[in-house]
Amino acid sequence: MKRIQSIDIFRGLTIFTMVFVNDLAGVADIPAWMKHVDAEVDGMTFVDVVFPAFLFIVGMSIPFAVQSRLTNSNTLGFWRHVLQRTLGLLILGVFMVNSGEMNIEANLIPKWIWAPSLYLAAVMIWNNYPKNESGEIASRAKVLQGVGWLILISLYFLYRKGEPGDLSGMTTSWWGILGLIGWAYLLSVIVYVGMGRGYWGVLAGFLGLGALYVGIRAGVPFLANSWIGGQSGHMAHSLIVLSGLICTSLMSRGQEETKHQHRIRNMLVWGLMLLALGYFTDPIEGISKIGATPSWTFYCAGICSCLYPAIYWLVDVKGISNWANFLEPAGKNPLLTYIIPPFIYGILGFTFLPDFMNMGWVGFMKAIAFSLLILALSRWLTQKGILLKL
Repeated sequence: MKRIQSIDIFRGLTIFTMVFVNDLAGVADIPAWMKHVDAEVDGMTFVDVVFPAFLFIVGMSIPFAVQSRLTNSNTLGFWRHVLQRTLGLLILGVFMVNSGEMNIEANLIPKWIWAPSLYLAAVMIWNNYPKNESGEIASRAKVLQGVGWLILISLYFLYRKGEPGDLSGMTTSWWGILGLIGWAYLLSVIVYVGMGRGYWGVLAGFLGLGALYVGIRAGVPFLANSWIGGQSGHMAHSLIVLSGLICTSLMSRGQEETKHQHRIRNMLVWGLMLLALGYFTDPIEGISKIGATPSWTFYCAGICSCLYPAIYWLVDVKGISNWANFLEPAGKNPLLTYIIPPFIYGILGFTFLPDFMNMGWVGFMKAIAFSLLILALSRWLTQKGILLKL
């Protein structure tokens, strides 16, 4: 399957927006539509679509990654890679969550040392080191990975969440953004491969999982009260991943001489169907990102399915892509781009800037400038050979 440039650009745009809205979250006196909607409010803003957009792009990338991995390794090697990637996302997600929940006074080392060390360890462990002809990385790279794991293990034992003298350490209060992506990725790959990797099989998997999820959230007793009922949030995220995966599958359908028209039409029809599902499931629990409700899930999947064809038309049909050059580091190195901001704030803290720079339109412009700075740093680090792969 030929690589499609608009997918990389959509990924880069999503990561850039994610960095922007994360920084904007600390800005006061800005319009409500620039913030996440509160859990008790029925509704959503564009900010509540950013995380789903990344889930969607994960799904769009799965067919390419699966085909490449199965071509270059056996089935056992493929599933080992999937599980290693999932585990890495879960570990990073849990560490990042606990970093924000740390009791700074009780922790055994200062947070400005603990937090940056976490991200340095992540780079050492998951950097994409050059491999030789036999597929092995150099001995020096293996040493760096080993040191990274030692740092990570040490940070685990040096962490304190409770009061001074309390030995309680890390907990999984929730999995973090990366952890949620990890679970959704694993479940979606299982559905994709298990259903034969074809369009109709994936669609059947989506519909089956969607029916199970809606049944749970609608309160069907034997579903909602079971263990599987507690996994509905992961199902919601997996449905968004699968919706992106279906979009990629739709792009391989249609006649060659009119492939662009067929691709755009098919994706837009799919997006409108998802938006309709969002409308009809709204009475169940309303719209809530925090609650991962059915309406929010299908609305977000539908928005992404309708937004992506516009980028595809502009980039792959019309060949207009220079406007997105600044997004390249985020598209090619998304994990590194995502962890640079908490690395910086881990050292400097969140209050190193004067108050006026975190208020109103000054804060808004600061968030844009900060996001562009992150892209520049990501580009520079990528050029230096730091490319994180999970």
